Amino acid sequence: MDGFQKVGRVTGRKLILIAMVLVFASNSTVACAQVPSATEEMRAGLLAYKFFDYPGAAEHFKAALEINPDLTQARIFLAVAYAQQYIVGDDSAANVAMAEQAIDEFKKALSAKPTETEEYKAVVPLASLSFNLKRFAEAREYYGKAIELKPTEAHNYFMVGLIDGTEASLVQNKARSELGLTESQMISRPEACVSLRAQNQQKVEDGIQRMQKALELQPDSDEAMGYLNLLYRERAEYECDDPEARRADLKAADEWTDKAIATKKAQTEKAAAEKPVTETPAAKQP
Repeated sequence: MDGFQKVGRVTGRKLILIAMVLVFASNSTVACAQVPSATEEMRAGLLAYKFFDYPGAAEHFKAALEINPDLTQARIFLAVAYAQQYIVGDDSAANVAMAEQAIDEFKKALSAKPTETEEYKAVVPLASLSFNLKRFAEAREYYGKAIELKPTEAHNYFMVGLIDGTEASLVQNKARSELGLTESQMISRPEACVSLRAQNQQKVEDGIQRMQKALELQPDSDEAMGYLNLLYRERAEYECDDPEARRADLKAADEWTDKAIATKKAQTEKAAAEKPVTETPAAKQP
């Protein structure tokens, strides 16, 4: 075999090896290019979320966190995707577990030293989930934090006032049940009124104050007006030993009911007036 043939064979082998290396390198580059980045996973998650695919969105946000565990925004989005899958009022184990997953991720986001904006985006849904799970102490704590972060947001004052009223209502209903009262009857025994006042007065007063603050920030909140009606009735319930105060609070309750109805009516009429009118096409003449 002459030298050229040997060189040719060696060169051929080298070329084959070089070609194999290049193909491998090319395939590796393509494989690397196909591995999504955390940013791409975030975008995919947001797209899935936009189309209401909350389980799919959660998987993308989890993938983003696997790539970059410090992405607080991805953590919050993951928690929100879980929260969207929770059904309020469904006490099944699977549904509560979904809420727990959301709560856990929100808490992780809060422990990661988030910005104030990120913190607010975590504490409000945390408060809402806690409220819907009837964990009123936790809900009060998180709504309180939300008020600290954004003191001009009416909804947070409304929700704390709602918690005050809900807790007072539970105590009041228990007292009424023990006394065997019908729906139209009010507590009339002085000792029962004293006992109920001792348990409920602070909650009712705080609730009224917070609903009034919510109305100060959002004067057209018919919901706050409606709950002020209920809070004044709760206060009237334990005022049987002060008939004048009871009459005044029942009158105030009725007035807030009227205001709530009038405000709701005005909002409905305004919305109807602003709704585009679809013209009916003229009928064809024969």
